[in-house]
Amino acid sequence: MNEFEQAGQDYLALRDRIGTASLATLSCRAATMPEVSYAPLIWLDDDCYLFLSELAAHTGNLRQNPAISLLLVEETGSNPFARKRISLQGSAEAIARNDQLFTRVIAQFRRRFGEVMDLIEPLPDFQLFRVRLERGRFIRGFGQAYDLSGPALESLSHIDPRNN
Repeated sequence: MNEFEQAGQDYLALRDRIGTASLATLSCRAATMPEVSYAPLIWLDDDCYLFLSELAAHTGNLRQNPAISLLLVEETGSNPFARKRISLQGSAEAIARNDQLFTRVIAQFRRRFGEVMDLIEPLPDFQLFRVRLERGRFIRGFGQAYDLSGPALESLSHIDPRNN
């Protein structure tokens, strides 16, 4: 396996291992101001899903403007400057509770996060969102940055700072 193929495997392994993300949304109170927050997430069929409370600012923000950016960061790493991370951009769409997809996704949340889902899934203020990803970036370490593209963001292209 060459270095490029290994980078692709490392990206998917990190993406699937990290169970939470920082979310950046545009404030519905001041549309030009970003707000950052945090939420658990799961991946299913290469789509990202968030189960968010209406009480959280990010949910209202997404209802007004579906643009979203996610940051997934490796929890460990000896050097904070070189920590593996993935930034993703796309748009969020609500999934209705009566949609069959809702049941499939919540089952995945339950597998990953356990009993807490028995408490929050029935709460009426929680809404499921699918994030339709448009682009991203994977930082594997110093000098190892890759743009992500393609339908499932499966295509990596190395970013060479000498070409910028």
